[in-house]
Amino acid sequence: MYIEKSYQAHREHFENLFEKEREKRLAPDVTNLRPLGILKPLFIQRKKWLTIGDFNGTEANYIKNHNQEVTASNITDVFLKEAFKRGAIDSYSEQNVESLTYEDGEYDYVMMKETYHHLPRPYLALYEMLRVCKEAAVVVAEPIDILSKMSSLVLVKNILDKINPVLINRIWKNRISYEHFSNDEKVNYVYKISEREIEKLAAALRLPLVAFKSQNVNSSRTYRIISSLKIIPQN
Repeated sequence: MYIEKSYQAHREHFENLFEKEREKRLAPDVTNLRPLGILKPLFIQRKKWLTIGDFNGTEANYIKNHNQEVTASNITDVFLKEAFKRGAIDSYSEQNVESLTYEDGEYDYVMMKETYHHLPRPYLALYEMLRVCKEAAVVVAEPIDILSKMSSLVLVKNILDKINPVLINRIWKNRISYEHFSNDEKVNYVYKISEREIEKLAAALRLPLVAFKSQNVNSSRTYRIISSLKIIPQN
C-alpha cells in the first residue's frame, strides 16, 4: 500500500542518514532551534510534552532544557537511541503519528516541528495529536498554501482556468509538489497548510481556540530582504 511505502521510505531515509551523517545530524543547530521560541509562554509551569517527528531529539532537548518533562518520538528511533545515550533526551519512543500508541489525554502538549508536510495523511496525524493531548497540539514552522494568503494568485488562477483548466500547472510547475529521496521516487505529496483549514478543523471538533504566529524560518539574506517587502507571506 502507498501509505506504508511512504513511511518505510522515511524510515530508510533516517537510517541512511544515521550511517552517513551521524555526528553532523546529532550536533546542535541554532537555526533549527530559533522557531521553537514561540513555545516559551507554555513553559511557565512544568508540563508533560510529546514531540512528533523529532528524529534526533533536538526539539525534546530544547523543551527539556526549559524544565519540562518530554518524550521524543519519530517513525524510527535510530537517532533517538543515540541522543538518549548522550543524555540529550530523557525519554523516547518509536511512533507512527497516524496511530499513536498513547491513551487519550496522556500528554499536556504535543508538538510537531517541520514534519506535517512530510506526512502522507497529515490530517489523520493532527487528529491523533489532539487525541493524546490535554491542553494543546502545536505545529511549528510549516510551509503555507500561498493561494490562501495571496488573493492576486487566486485571481490569476481563476482566469487561467477559464482558458484551460490545466494551464496553471504549465506555468506554476510546483503547484502540486512531491517529496523525493535518493532514488528520485516520489515519496509523498508536500502538504502546504493554511490557517483557514486549521480553523475549520478546530470548529468541527468544538475546540475553544486556535492561534497563529508568522515566522520567517528561512535564514538566507535574499529571502529576508524579499520577506521584509511583504511581497510573499511568511511561514
